[in-house]
Amino acid sequence: MIIEKLLLKEGMIENLDSFSEKRNHIYSRTNTKGKSTYVRLLFYALGYPIPNMRGIKYEEIITEVTFSEKGKRYIAIRENNLITLFFDESHIEFTLPSQHMSFLSFIFKYENIKVLKNLLGFMYIDQDKGWTLLNRGTVIGKIKFSIEELLAGLNGIDIDDLIEKKNVLELNKNKYLAMLNMQELSEQVYEQNGEIFISDIEKELNEKLAYCNIKLENENTALREINSVLFKEKQFFDYIDSMNLSVKQGDIIIPVNRNTLLNSTANYEYLRAHRSIIVTNIERLKNERSICQNKLNEYHAKNAQLNLFSNESKDTLINKQLSNFNIDQKVVEQLLDETKNDLKYVKAEIKRTIKNQNFYISKIYKYVLEYATQLNVDDKMVAKEDYIFTSDLKSLSGAVLQKLVFAFKVAFLKVIEENMDTKLFIVLDSPKGKELDDDNMRLIENLVSTELCDNQVFFASIYNLQHEKLIEIKNRAIEGRNN
Repeated sequence: MIIEKLLLKEGMIENLDSFSEKRNHIYSRTNTKGKSTYVRLLFYALGYPIPNMRGIKYEEIITEVTFSEKGKRYIAIRENNLITLFFDESHIEFTLPSQHMSFLSFIFKYENIKVLKNLLGFMYIDQDKGWTLLNRGTVIGKIKFSIEELLAGLNGIDIDDLIEKKNVLELNKNKYLAMLNMQELSEQVYEQNGEIFISDIEKELNEKLAYCNIKLENENTALREINSVLFKEKQFFDYIDSMNLSVKQGDIIIPVNRNTLLNSTANYEYLRAHRSIIVTNIERLKNERSICQNKLNEYHAKNAQLNLFSNESKDTLINKQLSNFNIDQKVVEQLLDETKNDLKYVKAEIKRTIKNQNFYISKIYKYVLEYATQLNVDDKMVAKEDYIFTSDLKSLSGAVLQKLVFAFKVAFLKVIEENMDTKLFIVLDSPKGKELDDDNMRLIENLVSTELCDNQVFFASIYNLQHEKLIEIKNRAIEGRNN
């Protein structure tokens, strides 16, 4: 893909910038002039859900990006959540964000959704998080990158259920940690302001309510998982029945269906029985929660009149709200431990499943080692292909981490380009804005010259970097330029 032009319209102001097929430098004399906003708008124009930056609302901007891919020229116009793609004598509309993957699949003529979902992770090195994003994590906003999902896509491995389970467990882990932190804060508030603490009755009711909510959420999660398995099994047996298959043994013809398959219904019936137990638990917990909530409402109603005549400060009211947060700490700690153990198991299962087919693992490692050597950080790598899955960033810092991150990004880029049969552009926002000195920056520029000589590259920096096209931003990203 080559980005040819980018038109940005904000009210009565518009920019039209054209680009080189090689190196482009988005430049300003000082920081905070709009360079990061500009490169983010480039990805926004391609349909990505980029979050707003201070002083500018992307949904109020109309973008028009002209690009070429596999010899065909396209123009994509985005107005808020609608992107219209023009090509030849035709056009297609895509609704965002639901049809963003369809948009990317269409322009790249590539249908591997897992790979498409992870493109931004190595095409865009953001100034805030990009230079520390090695192989998994947040790219920008809510856009994630995962080496596990990328490799699963490349190898055609179905690990969707495992990835979904991992995401749910990570969310639960963070939630339980936050609850424990809130409980600690609540106890600190009470120690400092004992006289404003809620009554023992209210505290007990809140603890029961919190317990019911936690247990309900876990039971509902278990119910969703069982329903999913039951649905898939039903689909499988419906398919077997619809085939009207049979086997012949001597003169006897035996139909093949759910009734004649050995043990075909045993697991199904077990899951149904387990589902019934969970449904019963959910109803019981809902009833307990309803009783607690009613008692709490009655308590608040009795004390509401007194609160109307109080002259408490906002700080006091907030302290009361904090002290109102009560959970059963032992229950939450137990759930946190269980979640951590489950998460560890799921991550190991994902890694084991992916490693069964390791062609791309070897390829990525080879590229990373080659580029790390050129950047003088190969001594920080472990001599095992498993290293590309590393989560040990504590031993890496400063320029070493930045250079290794760049080695990983270029390695991903090369492998995906081969798989997609295309050339992708890459954006480097503030490459020297962290801890890279001139010597290390030259190493990165040399790597760009040797390994990305056929790629379109965008630098966003206040420093003087090699380029074929300069876009100078004086005050803000959209200021009426015409390059």
